[in-house]
Amino acid sequence: MLMTAIMYERFNELDGDHPWRAAAPDGFVDYRARIRSGGKVVYFNYDLAREMELIPANHSARLTPELEKAILEAFSIQIINEYDLARNTPFAARSLKLKPFMATRYLQAQHRDKRGMNSGDGRSIWNGVIKTSRTTYDVSSRGTGATCLSPGAQLADGPVATGDEQWGYCSGTADLDEMLGTALMSEIFYRNGFPTERTLAVIDCGDGHSIGVRASHNLLRPAHIFRFLKQGRRDETKAAMDYFLTRQEENGHWKIPQEETQRYSRAIEYVARSYGRLAAILEEEYIFHWLAWDGDNMLAHGAILDYGSIRQFAAKHDKYRFDDVDRFSSTLTEQRFWARELVKVFAQAVHFIRTGKKLNLREFKNARCLRNFDEAFENEREWRTLWRLGFSPEQIAKLRKTGKSEIIDLRRSLSFFETQKIARGMEKLSDGITHSPVFLIRNLLRKLPAYYVNDCDSRFGAIMEPDEFCRTMIASYASRRDMRLTTTRATLAKNFQKCYQRLIAAAGPYDQVLKQIAKRSAVINFEHRITGNAMIGIASRLMEMRDKATRNDLQAAMDRFIESQILIPERWQPLDADETTGGTAKARLLQAMMQELEESKETV
Repeated sequence: MLMTAIMYERFNELDGDHPWRAAAPDGFVDYRARIRSGGKVVYFNYDLAREMELIPANHSARLTPELEKAILEAFSIQIINEYDLARNTPFAARSLKLKPFMATRYLQAQHRDKRGMNSGDGRSIWNGVIKTSRTTYDVSSRGTGATCLSPGAQLADGPVATGDEQWGYCSGTADLDEMLGTALMSEIFYRNGFPTERTLAVIDCGDGHSIGVRASHNLLRPAHIFRFLKQGRRDETKAAMDYFLTRQEENGHWKIPQEETQRYSRAIEYVARSYGRLAAILEEEYIFHWLAWDGDNMLAHGAILDYGSIRQFAAKHDKYRFDDVDRFSSTLTEQRFWARELVKVFAQAVHFIRTGKKLNLREFKNARCLRNFDEAFENEREWRTLWRLGFSPEQIAKLRKTGKSEIIDLRRSLSFFETQKIARGMEKLSDGITHSPVFLIRNLLRKLPAYYVNDCDSRFGAIMEPDEFCRTMIASYASRRDMRLTTTRATLAKNFQKCYQRLIAAAGPYDQVLKQIAKRSAVINFEHRITGNAMIGIASRLMEMRDKATRNDLQAAMDRFIESQILIPERWQPLDADETTGGTAKARLLQAMMQELEESKETV
C-alpha cells in the first residue's frame, strides 16, 4: 500500500497553488473546496498522465482502485461558493481541501460590462501546476461548482446555488456527455497535429453531471491579459504578459531575448505566427472554433480551447453560425479576421506596456506583426492544401520550391467547387444555422487519384468525365437542381483535373507520385472522419451504454476509437471488422460509435 501511495503521490501537488496568483493578485477569486463523494472515473488519459509524470512510464492503461482513489481525491471536488457561505451550509471537516482553488478572471463577450470586472471561470477552478523534467503543465477542472464570474451570476438576484440553471450560464455544472465528447475530440485533434488543450480525466458524478479535467503547457487565454488592457491598467497588463512569455520560454516553446524592447517585439512575432497558423488549420480542416474580440475561447499561445461549441465539418460550411441564445457566432472563414484582430490587440497591449499610452486599435492596422500573421496563414494554408491532396512532407517541400504556379492554379480551381451551396438556402440546425455545400471535397480528393490509377492506368492527361467528376463528390442531401451539370461546372471540372495532374507531375514521376497520393489521400480524407454531430451522437451512445460495460471496456473502446481517427498515413490504425463484431462490450461500443460516424459523415 505504501508503494502504491508513492506511485501516485504527484497528484497531491495539485492542491490549488499556482504562479498566476503572484503574477495577477487581482486575476482570480479564491474558493475553498470539498471532496465530492460518489464519483467514479470513466475516462483517464494514460498517455498524457505519463507525459505529466503523474503515473510511471510503464503504467498499464487500466484503472486500478488505487489509481482511481488518487484521481478522485485530486479532482472530484466542489467549491464552497457564496450561496453555501450565505446559508452556513455545513460540511464535514474531513472533506475540506486544505488550500483554496482559484477561479480566474478574464474578459467575456457575454458579460454586459465588456471590461472583465466580474467575468471569468464560471464553472471551473485551477487545480495547479505539474512540473516535469521537461516542461510545466497547467491543470484545471470544469463542473466544480457555480462561481460569481459566470454571465448568469451577474443577472441573478443574489448568490447562485450550484446546479441552478434559471439564470442561463450559471449552474457551475458540466454534463457528462459534453465532457466525454470533449475528451474524444480534443485527443483526436491533438494526435492529428492540431494545437489544442487536452483532457486528462472525466469523472461521472452519478447524476448526469461530471467533472472534466483539462491540461496544457499553458492554460492562459488572451482574455486573461486583455482584461487588464481593457481596464487601462499598465502594470497589471505588463505582469500578465510577462508571466505568459516566461512560461512559453521556460517550456522551450519560444526563444525570446532578455532585453525588454526586443523581447516584446519577438514575442509578438511568435503570437502572430501561431495565430496565423491556427486560423489556417481551422479553415483548411473545416473546424469551427468561435474566435471573437475578447480572446476567451482559445489559448493565448494559439491553440483550441473549450469544445462546447467546436465543430469539425464534413465540407466547407462557411455559412454556419453557432446560436448562443443572444448572438450568433463568427463563421468558418471569418475566423481568420478575428485571429488577426487578436494579434492587433496584442500589439496594442505591448505598446501600452512600453509607453503607458493606450491607443485606439485602429492605430495598429498596419502593425508589422500582421505581416507575420498573413505570412504564417498563407504558409500553413498552402501546406494543408498539399497535405489534403495526399502529398508527403518531402513532396510538399519540393512543390513549395518549384511548383508555386501549379499550387496557385489548383487552389483557385478547388475553391470553386468547395464553396458551391445548395439551392434551398439557409437552414436552421439544432445549434445554429448553415447553408450546406453541394460538394464534399474530401470525397473527390480520396476518389480521384484512385480512379486515375485503376481506370486510366495512371496515364497523364486521361481525365474523368465532368458529370462523373461532380457525382463523385456530390452530397447525398443535394437536390436534382443542385446536381445539374452546368457549362461552367463542366469546364471547371476539366480545368481542375488539368491543374491537379500538372501539380502531381511537378512533384516527381507522374505515375509513381499518383500511386503514392492515391494511398495517402485515402487515409487523410477518410470517409468516416469525425464530425461535430457525430461526436454529439457518440457521446450520447456512450452515456446509454456505459452501465452495460466495465469502465476498462469503456476506456479501451474510447482509446481504440481515438487511434482509428489519427488520419496520418504512417500512423493510421483503422478498425478491423473483427473489432466491431461479436458480443463483447468493447465491440458493441465500437460498433455504436461507427454507426454514428456513418450517420453523420456529411454533417456539421
